[in-house]
Amino acid sequence: MAAAIVCYLAVASIFVTCTYGRATDYRKISLADLPKLFDDAALFDEVYDQRSVVSTPEMVPHWPGNDVKVGQVGGIAVDSNNEVVIFHRGSRTWQYNSFDENNRFIDPTGAIKENTLVRVDPVTGHAIDSFGAGRFYMPHGLTIDREGNLWVTDVGLHQVMKIPKGSQEPNLTLGVHLTPGSDDTHFCKPTDVAVASNGDFFVSDGYCNGRIMKFNKDGKLLHQWGRMFEGPAEKAGNADFFVPHSLALIESRDTICVADREHGRIQCFCAGMKNANETGVFVSSIMHREFGKVFAISYDSNLDVIYAVNGQTYAVAEVAGFTLELSGNIVEKWSPDGMGFQMPHDVAVSPDGSSIYVGEIRPDRVTKFRRV
Repeated sequence: MAAAIVCYLAVASIFVTCTYGRATDYRKISLADLPKLFDDAALFDEVYDQRSVVSTPEMVPHWPGNDVKVGQVGGIAVDSNNEVVIFHRGSRTWQYNSFDENNRFIDPTGAIKENTLVRVDPVTGHAIDSFGAGRFYMPHGLTIDREGNLWVTDVGLHQVMKIPKGSQEPNLTLGVHLTPGSDDTHFCKPTDVAVASNGDFFVSDGYCNGRIMKFNKDGKLLHQWGRMFEGPAEKAGNADFFVPHSLALIESRDTICVADREHGRIQCFCAGMKNANETGVFVSSIMHREFGKVFAISYDSNLDVIYAVNGQTYAVAEVAGFTLELSGNIVEKWSPDGMGFQMPHDVAVSPDGSSIYVGEIRPDRVTKFRRV
């Protein structure tokens, strides 16, 4: 039945968007609601008969290959060729004493000596190439935009970098080297980037500042919103973040969603692509007791769903992947066969929606799932 609902959404979401117009006009889509979306009963029957097209994600065994060696996986992303890129920490681990009381990185060994970015063949699981040695201090987020550029965040450097397609060197770097801050030119442990088709990009900043920042393609700050709030989720405002940890841009709905990690929720806001004055306006919230913490989210335009991975809390023991309707309903849960997740840190989906990848920081691994 879960797979059936996903398939309903893949078709029905088109009609919801057309019928209700504005991207912010969300509504729940239940099985009972679906017939109301179609004036033509035959069309509904046709949609209904497609319910078995999409299957629940299944783990792909023996992927990646033995030649892919990674440390703690900060970020993972998939390019337009379905090639997978992993951003990891090599032999370095984030310890309790990795930063001082002012959030400055204090590891005396400097930049990580190993290559921290590895590109992997999606079918064979073998490494295609790797690079990044001697540049990064504490890798965190990774995004690949439509042009194939890599966007990375480093919480040790307190910087965001854009690495052009085919290059190993950044051509845009924001933030001040190894220097945390809270003004317009500094970050403090930035966590993730989301990039729009026009080149505008969003940064979740992050462990200290609890804010979302929007820039144009040249790195000019356009807008920012949010604040750090370490109180309970029940007392948090819509833009009160307790570690905004991951971003998912749903450009077709002019929406940017934020994994508010410690509050265990997903907060969605207007991205302001159509009207800049609406940037940061609250749209909706997704929160379930089963989440515990929400570490990462990724949007799949094929099924019009969000994938999320959670983390343990004292009240939630099960760590899993979640498939979510944009209305917030949990469609399905999934995890590695026979072992489950321990500490997933990022999730990514292939452009065609057939494959889902999860990177963990304990144990150091990447798991591939596929809809057969």
